[in-house]
Amino acid sequence: GVTFATGSAKLTPESEVTLEKAYNTLEQNPEIAVEIGGHTDNTGKRLTNVKLSQARAEAVKGWLVAKGIAAARIATKGYGPDKPIAPNTTADGRSQNRRIDFFRVK
Repeated sequence: GVTFATGSAKLTPESEVTLEKAYNTLEQNPEIAVEIGGHTDNTGKRLTNVKLSQARAEAVKGWLVAKGIAAARIATKGYGPDKPIAPNTTADGRSQNRRIDFFRVK
């Protein structure tokens, strides 16, 4: 899916495929609204990670808005390290936790 480098809200090039799919879905279905949830691994201070996860969600929203999706259709939330999908005990696990999730809200 959509991934980020450690300590960064910069989208990785690998994220483009997933972002294009999200864009196409939103473009073709103007009635849909989403929340973009940003996530981090558990490295560093929790408050820093919460802020970083919010910045990650905002980066994805910015990408979609720049492509023409109305900002009002996209909410963002930073969850920090609170919802891991993989163990934070390995580099691969931490990499998987640096992500965003889309939740349909309408």
